[in-house]
Amino acid sequence: MDIRAFYRADPRRQSSVEVPFGDGWTDHEDSHSTYRLSWVADTGEIYAVREPHPGGILARYLDQLDVDQADVSALRVEILAVANRDTIEAGLAGWPAVMSEHDSLRWVRTQLAALPAAP
Repeated sequence: MDIRAFYRADPRRQSSVEVPFGDGWTDHEDSHSTYRLSWVADTGEIYAVREPHPGGILARYLDQLDVDQADVSALRVEILAVANRDTIEAGLAGWPAVMSEHDSLRWVRTQLAALPAAP
């Protein structure tokens, strides 16, 4: 779903505090995008947002300067897990060191899949 649909689908997301877990995650199958991770306090969801960079990965830096930004409708959301903040932080311990590695989003998915099921 796109980012607008994600926030519309649950009103708690719109006003909730969010905790960021980095914005430079990569997926080997999608070399022209990066992903940012956030945890939503009111829902317990940790989600990834795909941010396409049509000019390639170096275009990410232009995006930060608001040059050649992707349209909001191109920002795709994937809910990765639902858990409390302590559980997410424990599962992603050391994430800043992993984020810059090739295919780092695979590590996130593996870590989060190993979390205990949310009540």
